[in-house]
Amino acid sequence: MLIEIIAIISFVLMHFIEIYSFSSRVAGKLTGNTALGTTFHYSMHTGSRFLLIAFLPSLAFLVESEANIENYLLVVLCALFLCFLSCLFVILRLNNAQLFFQNVFSLYAKSNILLLSLLQVVFSKNKNHKNLKDMEKFQFDKLVKRKSLIAFISYSFLNTGFFVAFLMSFYFYEYRLTVSQFSTMFHGFGAIVVAFYLDPMLSRSIDESLVKGRWANDMYSILFGRMLSYLVSFILFLAVYYFVA
Repeated sequence: MLIEIIAIISFVLMHFIEIYSFSSRVAGKLTGNTALGTTFHYSMHTGSRFLLIAFLPSLAFLVESEANIENYLLVVLCALFLCFLSCLFVILRLNNAQLFFQNVFSLYAKSNILLLSLLQVVFSKNKNHKNLKDMEKFQFDKLVKRKSLIAFISYSFLNTGFFVAFLMSFYFYEYRLTVSQFSTMFHGFGAIVVAFYLDPMLSRSIDESLVKGRWANDMYSILFGRMLSYLVSFILFLAVYYFVA
């Protein structure tokens, strides 16, 4: 039971940090610190990968110990559903999240240490919300469908790569080490789309957008597509749980 909990918490926390860090790019746009906002985003994204140290061994242990496949799928379902809720939370509270990073920017200008600035804002009782800039709220009708669809496809591969590969290891147990490496293939496709389309598109929109709200719509479109990827993946794994396992 402990291994299952570790797998779920590490996966969800890793993805929540990555999703939440998107708001630093919003704060960068609103305060004229686009480069700093992007740097913070990727710094937190890279830092969140530290949780793979707990996630991957715990997931591998479930396979190596020949755990019940139903228990494995329950872990996957819990992780994906909690990630869906996390992404929904960030979308609805994106303005609060970017206000958090505006405060971090202010402290970072004094300390020049990212982690220290983050901790100071997290544990500060008096949050400074004066003279901070707000962003537009989420509006479903302003989403860019094409960008949401591309985000949905790419993040579907990124979010489920490990789970699909290790699920295959249950069915091809004698070749489990080989099969588990297919996670690289799933991640590779999603990572290429994100690296060569979504990220450059969002950066250009943030840097060049002169139309009020256009860059915010692009940001919300990517996050919405990612949220859908968690939900659809959850439904598909739920179908596997009921009809295949």
